[in-house]
Amino acid sequence: MSLVRRFAAPCLVSLLLFVVPAGFSESFAGHVLGGPPQSPVRIEVYSDFECPHCRDLYLVVIRQILQDYSNKVCVVYYEFPLSTHRYSQEAARYSEAASRMGQQVLLRVFDALFMEQANWSQTGRIDAAIAKALPREQFQKLKRIMQDPGVNLEVEKARQQGIQAGINSTPTMFIYYRGRTQKVDTREGPVTYPVMKQFLDSVLK
Repeated sequence: MSLVRRFAAPCLVSLLLFVVPAGFSESFAGHVLGGPPQSPVRIEVYSDFECPHCRDLYLVVIRQILQDYSNKVCVVYYEFPLSTHRYSQEAARYSEAASRMGQQVLLRVFDALFMEQANWSQTGRIDAAIAKALPREQFQKLKRIMQDPGVNLEVEKARQQGIQAGINSTPTMFIYYRGRTQKVDTREGPVTYPVMKQFLDSVLK
């Protein structure tokens, strides 16, 4: 039985063991939200900005991990917009464009997209949510970046990478540690921060 499953069954499910990749490849399509790339633990999340479960995972769990394990856990997000969500593709484009402006801008955009999800997922006014989170000059630069066709290509690259990894729902996490990978599919229940903290503390000893 895996450590995570032992701590939280049945909240963390569907685990697989592989060899941990040595590092990020040239085809890497994710965004590092925090933590050194060579951290002893790496958490990769395939996420949809319009998904309520993705919202809860990011706001309640991931942000706390970024704060408490800033030097020990690398958190990487991949855009995986689902076709069932009307505005998730556009939200992913904002995320990709923000990543080109640095990690701090990216985190502000993440916060805005998830905190304001209830509003823009109904109205489609993603720009209004982002505009409140950034200074006017940064917001204007972000909009200019979004005109680059490469933004769409990068979003699609992340989505295809997720498909190749067997992703069919969000959020899905891969946790790399001690030469292993644990796949966490949250469809059978949410992942809580206390569970993640107990697991992380155990593998970081």
